Amino acid sequence: MEEKILDFIMEYAQENEGVPFQVIEENFNIVMDDKLKDIISDAIWDRDNVSDVIMENDRYVITCFED
Repeated sequence: MEEKILDFIMEYAQENEGVPFQVIEENFNIVMDDKLKDIISDAIWDRDNVSDVIMENDRYVITCFED
C-alpha cells in the first residue's frame, strides 16, 4: 500500500504544482495526520529522483532532478 501511495504522489506531482493532502486522503481513504505526513515526506525523500520536498499547510511540493 505504501508504494502505491508514493507512486501516486510522484505521478500527481509531475502533472501538478503540488499534491494536496485531501487528494491523497480521498484516493486512499486515509486521514493525513501530522505523523503520517512526516512518514510520507521521509519516504518521498528516499526516492532517487527527488531533490526537494516541502510540506505546506495543505500539500506537498516536490521537486525532482532533471533527466
